[in-house]
Amino acid sequence: MPKGTTESRSDDHYWYGRVDESALEVLEAVRRHRAAEALMRRRMREDMDMGDTDLAALRWLIREERDGRPATSAGLSRALGITTAATVKVVARLSEGGYIERTRHPSDRRVLLLGTLPGAHERVRKALGPMHERMLRLASSFDHVEREVIVRFLDGLVEVVETAPNTDPA
Repeated sequence: MPKGTTESRSDDHYWYGRVDESALEVLEAVRRHRAAEALMRRRMREDMDMGDTDLAALRWLIREERDGRPATSAGLSRALGITTAATVKVVARLSEGGYIERTRHPSDRRVLLLGTLPGAHERVRKALGPMHERMLRLASSFDHVEREVIVRFLDGLVEVVETAPNTDPA
């Protein structure tokens, strides 16, 4: 990653002071992963003509179908934490893109049911499947104890990020 970005490493340890270099290498690896993931998401948006929210919505719909739960617009809105208006736009984009269909609930006509179209699963698998297989192979290359350490570290990062103070000036 280029120097001068908010994600670049600082040779003078601006954020951390004097610390164990190997600990900084771990954080640098996390930063490299985040940059690679951001690039992958950008490629995904271009390849599938789909934004992050649309992809998250499609993944939620697939999960709901797989688990035998009816997927609704209201449920999608709650799951993604987006407004009703934003949900309407996401559903419209996914429908126009040939990923999902909308139908009325058979007994409550006010409820909109969402379902994936047959080709949607294949399109997602084609786009993400090879990467997910390589990720699973990589995870499988670590022994049980190493995996526990990795999970503990990543879960710890989640907690740190989720409990970070709100720095929004508004």
